[in-house]
Amino acid sequence: MSRNCLSEGCVPSKAIIESVHKYSILKNLGEFNIDYKKIIEHKDKVQKLRYDDHARELNDAGLKILKGTAKLIDDNIVEVDTGTGTERYRAENIIIGTGADTFIPKINGSELTVTSHDFYSMNPKINYVPRDITIIGGGYIGVETGSFLSILGSKVTIIEMLDRILESMETDIIDKLIPLLPNMDVKTSSEVKSIEKYNDKLKVILNDGEIISDVVMMAAGRHPVLPEGLDDLGIKYTKHGINVNMSMQTNVKNIYATGDVNGITPLFHAAKRQSIVAANNIMAGNVPVDYFDPLAVPFTLYTIPQLAYVGILPAQAEKLGIEHHEAVYDMKKDSLAEINNEIYGEICLVFDNRMKIIGGYVIGNDAGNIINEIALCVSKGLGLRDLAEMSHQHPMSFEGLDSAARKFY
Repeated sequence: MSRNCLSEGCVPSKAIIESVHKYSILKNLGEFNIDYKKIIEHKDKVQKLRYDDHARELNDAGLKILKGTAKLIDDNIVEVDTGTGTERYRAENIIIGTGADTFIPKINGSELTVTSHDFYSMNPKINYVPRDITIIGGGYIGVETGSFLSILGSKVTIIEMLDRILESMETDIIDKLIPLLPNMDVKTSSEVKSIEKYNDKLKVILNDGEIISDVVMMAAGRHPVLPEGLDDLGIKYTKHGINVNMSMQTNVKNIYATGDVNGITPLFHAAKRQSIVAANNIMAGNVPVDYFDPLAVPFTLYTIPQLAYVGILPAQAEKLGIEHHEAVYDMKKDSLAEINNEIYGEICLVFDNRMKIIGGYVIGNDAGNIINEIALCVSKGLGLRDLAEMSHQHPMSFEGLDSAARKFY
């Protein structure tokens, strides 16, 4: 069983980012300072509340949690090393949910860097705003962290070895977001050769120069945590995770793998849905009756401002040969964006010739909330008319959904 979301992922990072976001709105009203240590105290409090909530849920469900390292002995037996001994458990079905962990590339001096753990765990090592920080990796973790640190006054440099940051996301959409992000120095097509101490700072040596900063953060991606015993059982996997079908079954019928460990959609809410799929199929006697749909899972990049998307986006639709159209709402016309003084971004609905919504994205104000309604449309096969006839509450950015849909209905 993994733990990343609450210990150093979704919850603590967003507790910090939301606090900084509110500060970024309020600072337009006057000059005032923010105490980052108070933000960390709030983050720790939220984590404690969530841990207590989960403990009650597990207790109410009558579940027993063992602390230890599990090993698959055969397709029905798991051995747990608790540190004081080993125990074996037999089960008709097994769910592997061991998650993923921070990937540390083999770079000389990598031990001098910090990771998301040092920013987001309880009582984190980095409980202050660095004067300057170099972030190795231009994926979502690095860009989210750099975004809020820049707003708080850090000089942020992001190093990405590929030719652009956020490489896994559609180029045209990212190109709309990047000009809206806080000031960050982004170096693409740059390879880190080594990291070394330089007086009281750190020096990052690149193939095309060097950077000196107080802190260096490693944000070069994540890798699945694979339990011992997979090879002995013949369970298939790659460097991206354990192979499963959309019923979450591995090639061993009674063994399932859900969440980040299968690498399909490494998000908490996806893991939750995948686990429900696995449970339903186990209760059906390992006969698939429920399936996970990765296209219906929304993703939000929690930069300031946010980007969120779901389903089939324009470039992917082109590759798949799907005739598609786009209904766009400009956030410059949005009442809530004006209220928050965040008058930028857009809502885009992607639909096919049947007027069915197949995807969409949101940049800007309240993107992480709005995307859920688009995801529901994708999941349930709803069309533009369903949104066009909806009376979204005023003044909320959700109004942009029916406004966009009415351009075609």
